[in-house]
Amino acid sequence: MNSNGSATARTGPILLVTNMMPPLIGGTPMVYDRLARHAAPCLHVLSAWRDPDEARPIPGWRESDSGKPYPISRIAWLRPPIAEPLRRRIGLLDLLLVDIPVMLFVFCAVALKAIRTGARTIVLGELQGLGWLGILLSLLTPWRIVIYTHGEEVVQTAYNRLARLRGPALRASDLILTVSGFTRDRMISDFGVAPERIRLVPNGVDLDRFTPGDQSPGEPFILGVGRLIERKGFDRLIEAFAAIAADFPDVRLRIAGTGAQEDSLRAIAVRLGVADRVDLLGGVSDADLLDLYRRCTFFAMPNRTLADGDTEGFGLIFLEANACGKAVVGGRAGGAVDAIIDGETGLLVDGADGSSVAQALRRLLSDDALRDRLARGGLAHARRLGWDHTAKLFLGAVGG
Repeated sequence: MNSNGSATARTGPILLVTNMMPPLIGGTPMVYDRLARHAAPCLHVLSAWRDPDEARPIPGWRESDSGKPYPISRIAWLRPPIAEPLRRRIGLLDLLLVDIPVMLFVFCAVALKAIRTGARTIVLGELQGLGWLGILLSLLTPWRIVIYTHGEEVVQTAYNRLARLRGPALRASDLILTVSGFTRDRMISDFGVAPERIRLVPNGVDLDRFTPGDQSPGEPFILGVGRLIERKGFDRLIEAFAAIAADFPDVRLRIAGTGAQEDSLRAIAVRLGVADRVDLLGGVSDADLLDLYRRCTFFAMPNRTLADGDTEGFGLIFLEANACGKAVVGGRAGGAVDAIIDGETGLLVDGADGSSVAQALRRLLSDDALRDRLARGGLAHARRLGWDHTAKLFLGAVGG
């Protein structure tokens, strides 16, 4: 039995309700999968087998679920779909024919699952998509309702048509979990949530997977990993690399990930004359990602907050690099300030300012002692933040 199993008697079974589970790809599905693994057998998961954004079955969901070491079940929908052909129009007909029937179905299915599992607590894993459900459950049922938040769904000014319910949902819930001090402060300031109703549960890092490897010197390169989108700051990273490239002729920049900015990032590298030293690797396998972490000189993702409020919720990727024994560079924005201890595990920079990023790259490339000290500090920090630690915080908070 998992060491956390003893918490069942104190908390009662917990039902986690979320669309965001593997085989969907992304940070939130990974977080919930790892949490469920380490909180088993306390935690039961209820998800959906249809993707509400695509209105079609999620490829491979049966195969993914069959190998899980925790109980997981699925229903057709967990929130109203937004994709055609089910969406007819934004208006009364749409509400009557799609939204209300799906909401009633979901409400009944969640209540029935909670009864069958004997759950004392229902954790809703999507503020923007399931906030309406939190309001109904809080008003009409006896269960303790907890909302789990991660970042972008809290800070973005507009998310989807259900976003207007974020504030009422947060205020109606019994407890809110969040991954960083940044998101906690934003819920207090933007939505009027009482501080005592928020618990901080930072994301964990998989210490079985992310470990230091062969430290023998190889080709020096700076590594960036993440979706190729604006808030990750890879455009500024390429600009910063171009600014210092002439002084470090043997160093390359490698960026792993896919996204809407791929073509524009290639164009930036060409325009700045460093295309032959910038490798956009696309999506990489788990094994290749680990190898990149272990072989890189250091890791950099100078994230920034966008005009619409979109920002990094936590920055688990910095802890993954730290766990592989690498110093990191991140933006002084969003939850990255919780993931990186400036001057101890890495360097925080102004991710919107290419010169600030370039200065950090130069410092780490030219000062081996500093880089090694940050790498050691990062490794020690990451080893304190494994998923066992996160699961204990989760169970302690939800158990009240």
